[in-house]
Amino acid sequence: MSDISDDETEVGVLIAAKDALLRPLHYATTKSAQRTYIGAFLLSLASLFLLGVAVSAYLFFYYSFIPIRGFSRPVYLQFAPNCNPNASATLPQELVSGQPYDIAVVLDMPQTRLNKAAGNFMIDLQLFGPSKVEWDAASGALLAKSRRPATMTYHSTAMEYVYKATALPWYLMGWRHEAESLHVDMMDSVEFSKGWKNLPAFARLELQSETRLQIYRAEVIFKARFGGLRYVMYNYQLTSFVVLTGLFWSVEMTFFGLVYLLFNTVFQAPHNKPVKPDTADVKREPAEGGRSDTSATPLIFPTLSHQAPLRYKSPEIKNEELEDINTPPDIPFTLEADDEDESADFVLEQSRQLSRGFSDSGLGTSLESSSGGPESVRKRSSRSSG
Repeated sequence: MSDISDDETEVGVLIAAKDALLRPLHYATTKSAQRTYIGAFLLSLASLFLLGVAVSAYLFFYYSFIPIRGFSRPVYLQFAPNCNPNASATLPQELVSGQPYDIAVVLDMPQTRLNKAAGNFMIDLQLFGPSKVEWDAASGALLAKSRRPATMTYHSTAMEYVYKATALPWYLMGWRHEAESLHVDMMDSVEFSKGWKNLPAFARLELQSETRLQIYRAEVIFKARFGGLRYVMYNYQLTSFVVLTGLFWSVEMTFFGLVYLLFNTVFQAPHNKPVKPDTADVKREPAEGGRSDTSATPLIFPTLSHQAPLRYKSPEIKNEELEDINTPPDIPFTLEADDEDESADFVLEQSRQLSRGFSDSGLGTSLESSSGGPESVRKRSSRSSG
């Protein structure tokens, strides 16, 4: 017996351990948990999709709001007799209205005696709007103009020899040239009015000097001066990307949540209504033979205490047979009968009426314990007559 009890104990422990291990899995696979998983999966997909939309929106806003920081255009000077070197350059359609720009001119000049003897010279820069004739920049409206002086850096003869002696290896290898690059600021924080006609399309450069200048290269440089939000987005690109994208994504998720709650309330409201119980009347068919099945013994009638109950073999009685049954006449009541006979006759009449009007036998009532019956009535009536 101890071995059997030990085996039962081990089996019970194994079943308990199995139930303990499988209980989380059971909870994780319920219908409510599955609906939660599906909702979380759809929410994750929607979040990723809205995050992609937020990133795309930020990039689109960045490239449309932040103009090109700077660009340059080369100017090919024309050296004609009896005129100063000048040339025009076409500007790209990348300038933005209302954006301040710093404009400068860069000249690469050789360190010749002629350029050093020229001393100061003037740089004249003019910006023109769109013109009807492409080759004639002056036919457009003059939008901005500036003149600035410039000169090459002065070195004494002794310093010039020392400088070239120390830089001789670089000159020999071609890493340096006997030239100087002049950077001259022409316009500071210049802005252009709104409208495509108010944006410069051409730039005209002219070098004014009594001495013929020798130039390697000339170009015009435009540099945007950012301020406010443009300054933050351009100089702190990663921080602005994270903050603005997160802000835009949070707004998207907020509206998505509101729309989801609205649709959930609208489409699931009918399912949450309480079900009204069906109060329609149920049609009940009458019992066969006109009898009700309220009693388990509809065809049992009371008898004497020492006799078996009276039963009928056939539970159904046709109406035609009921009409042919001759019931004995009721025993008349006599005034000479004593109180006991009257009570017995009354009990007999009550039993007959119950057997005729109701299918219930009346077992378990006061009729069963009464001593009234056909034989007792006959005996009592015979005593009264004798």
